[in-house]
Amino acid sequence: MRRAFVGAALAALAVCGGLAAVARPAERPAPAAAAPVVAAPAPYNPTDAAWLQLLVPMTEQNIRLAELTAARATSPELRALAAEIAEGHRTELARLRELTRLGGVTGDNPHTGHDMPGMTTAAEYAEAEHTTGADFDRLAALHLREYLEQSVRLAASESTAGSADAARRLAVDLHRTRSAQLTRLGP
Repeated sequence: MRRAFVGAALAALAVCGGLAAVARPAERPAPAAAAPVVAAPAPYNPTDAAWLQLLVPMTEQNIRLAELTAARATSPELRALAAEIAEGHRTELARLRELTRLGGVTGDNPHTGHDMPGMTTAAEYAEAEHTTGADFDRLAALHLREYLEQSVRLAASESTAGSADAARRLAVDLHRTRSAQLTRLGP
């Protein structure tokens, strides 16, 4: 297998003219002065783009739910956690949008109208708005948990399969932060 690969690589070089340069180094022109090597940022791969296109709307929707929960939860612990989530996720959303801009990723949400794990739908949000008391707390906690769990899964995927260093670093940060919030939210 390896011999076939080497043969194919050599054939490709020969077709491109590269083999002649390798075979006869004396015929190569003198090299120009070496330019300093500057590492370019890693380009965004499809995983980076898909992660950003999904996480931006997920985070926007979650901020809205977290704000509602911070205002209406009967549990002081849930209210405090939801307020922390809303505040922290606004900062994270700004970072996500900046990465989207820097990577030339379209702001389009290819998942509009989809009922996806972790994405609070308009109907679910409306239900939460019309629910009160302990029932509201249970419903809000359920949606926050689904969002945080999916967000953690997506961040893990981005941190291993993404290619843009800044996106991968943010994914690691989000994984850590949102895992801790999930732990505080409880089962």
